[in-house]
Amino acid sequence: MNEQPWFGIGRNGQAFFRWDHSSQDPTDRLFFAILVEGTIAHMLASRALAWQRELGLGGKLIRAGHLHISLVMLGDHDGLPKPLVDAACSAGSLVQARAFDVSFDRLSPFGGGALVLRRSDGVPALQAFWQALAAVLSDSSFKPLVGKSIEPHVTLLRDKARVPRVDERPIEPIGWTVQEFVLIHSFLRQDRHQIIRRWQLNSQDDAHAVM
Repeated sequence: MNEQPWFGIGRNGQAFFRWDHSSQDPTDRLFFAILVEGTIAHMLASRALAWQRELGLGGKLIRAGHLHISLVMLGDHDGLPKPLVDAACSAGSLVQARAFDVSFDRLSPFGGGALVLRRSDGVPALQAFWQALAAVLSDSSFKPLVGKSIEPHVTLLRDKARVPRVDERPIEPIGWTVQEFVLIHSFLRQDRHQIIRRWQLNSQDDAHAVM
């Protein structure tokens, strides 16, 4: 494989990190994210079920352990090349940031039929952290995958037919202290995630791989 990868766009519009061939039917996704804190995640999963029933929505709920805030997508692939994972881990280890608080105060429809949590002010602390991550990635071969901005949200469920008809509404703020960010391997169409690596925000020396 080449030391310097190149990038392309698949038929689904997803950018992908590519070495020697492309896949028309990707099986794996890699992305940086912030997981919803455990206690909050279980509470939020219960509330999502209640909102689903109240709003008459179908679709599949995101289970508690998968609730997250997406930061930067590193593409869809047919398998994950080791150089890709290694490069992502190296980049993540360069991010310097402190723990910070996030909260969401709106229940809102989002693209792709997603019902999500959002915040009226765009979550400034999260925006600042994303900028730190984006700056590191923009100084690497991942630069083509870094967007100009982020729309912070937590996806609760997807229902393409009904969610677009839901009106945004205020909710009691739901928040937690973000103490880490992670690199996630998502197995597409399998409802399965694997955390490849975690980085503690209070000390980068605490970063450790999940075996």
